[in-house]
Amino acid sequence: MKVKSVLHLIIALMAYISLTSCAASGGNVYPLSSKYLRTDNLSAELSRIANLNPALAQLRIIGFSGSEKLPIYALEIGGKAAKRNLLLIGQHHGDEVLGVNISSAFAEELIKGYAINEEYKQLLNTCRFWIIPSLNPEGFRLVSSGEFRFKRKNNTDTDGNKLLDLRTDGVDLNRNYPVFWDLDTDINVTSPFYKGKEPVSESEIKAVIALAQEKNFEVAIFLHSSASGAFNEKIYLPARGNNSPLYMQTKALASSYAASLKKDYLKGTYEVREGYASEVGNARNFFYHRMGARAFLVEIGGINKDGKSIIHPDNKMLDKIVKKHVRSLGKLFIGYAAKDAKK
Repeated sequence: MKVKSVLHLIIALMAYISLTSCAASGGNVYPLSSKYLRTDNLSAELSRIANLNPALAQLRIIGFSGSEKLPIYALEIGGKAAKRNLLLIGQHHGDEVLGVNISSAFAEELIKGYAINEEYKQLLNTCRFWIIPSLNPEGFRLVSSGEFRFKRKNNTDTDGNKLLDLRTDGVDLNRNYPVFWDLDTDINVTSPFYKGKEPVSESEIKAVIALAQEKNFEVAIFLHSSASGAFNEKIYLPARGNNSPLYMQTKALASSYAASLKKDYLKGTYEVREGYASEVGNARNFFYHRMGARAFLVEIGGINKDGKSIIHPDNKMLDKIVKKHVRSLGKLFIGYAAKDAKK
């Protein structure tokens, strides 16, 4: 067995042990607690948010998933004069559900803030947000419904037997982007990190790339939550930044966000991961190298005092996590737009 395959197996095992061992102690809760968004109420919730100010926000469908043809929703939020585009994606991996709630709540904060907060008004008169709560509606459906807790990938029939194996079928959407794709040596179709048969093989990635090519995003942020706990409460930059002006701008933005986010259970704040960054076909590499965006990944989910990863917390902790990220996102984007406007 290849070393990389062994590593993937170890990470998957760590995730299983971490999540299951916390269930009895009240850390992780599955099926998900009542305040989590689910497939059966996501459309209605996003419609409610857009209807808070129809002149400012519209609910879009940017594409459909490959196997089940589920819609991929996006909230477009910005004033008529807004020319600069910003992107926030809440979920690539099915079991990483925290970002769905956070991104949706941030959309609501933008719309409500526009009416009462001058900083939000200036932000949205300048910048247009595209907020995609879930880029993986198939994985989201399975996890949010309680059908399968550990669904990471989408539901592509990767083994070709015309049956859906929840455990092994699917493509890791965050390995399917057309940059560094060939450097990813994991071609095992049953791997939780399987990159797909070719770059942009998946409908979900086709949809977001088409949007990116049309909108030319200045900033792109991707929310994740590591089940294993190996990556939690850190921010990850693109590979091969080489200290270019764009890379330094990206790092400064990520550092600002990290400094404003307290950890869930332990002391301290988030940190920006220094050193080697994954050279695979992930979103931050694509948006940075191909689209010229300030792009980074945020690993939400805390490590508790027992060293366990908490990515499916109860309602009380969910509310706390959502509120602090919404606050930090607002602060980040207000500062970014205001600083850039002074140049």
